[in-house]
Amino acid sequence: MLRSKGFTLIELMITLTVLGVILGLAVPAMGDFVVRQRVSSQASELMLALAYARSEAVTRGVDVAVLPATNSGNGWTDGWCVGPESTMSNCTHADRLRNFSNAKTVNITSSYLQSGAGVKLFFRRDGTCPNCSSSFNITSTQLKATGNDARCIDISILGRSTLRKITRDASC
Repeated sequence: MLRSKGFTLIELMITLTVLGVILGLAVPAMGDFVVRQRVSSQASELMLALAYARSEAVTRGVDVAVLPATNSGNGWTDGWCVGPESTMSNCTHADRLRNFSNAKTVNITSSYLQSGAGVKLFFRRDGTCPNCSSSFNITSTQLKATGNDARCIDISILGRSTLRKITRDASC
């Protein structure tokens, strides 16, 4: 009798069923992972912008500001930019040094120039930050409320930024 090589229909259906169960378990976990990574990435990007602004202030010997892309209710969620404090009034100004974008599902809040009522965040030429009294809260509504997956950035008066993990609904 000649033996054929390959899979039977039953073996193929069992394999596809097992694969479906595994994918059903993995896909939701992957979605949570992507959201956590977006929040973490945006916090790192903002930390980079703050370090860049401080470095440029010291290197150029001028005060350098970090501004939200828009001075509307969205503020920092639309992105931000870095440029000379004396000439920069918004992120479309020709003197800006660098623009940073933000993932649309990540919310960044701070009182620095938000809704026109905040204080301008800038670093002096010696690297200090004279008006650093507020924090940045980086979160997403898609994060789980229980984990420490949101981020908080504090800036000292010396201009050093620190990053903390917080829960989604906690304030800095």
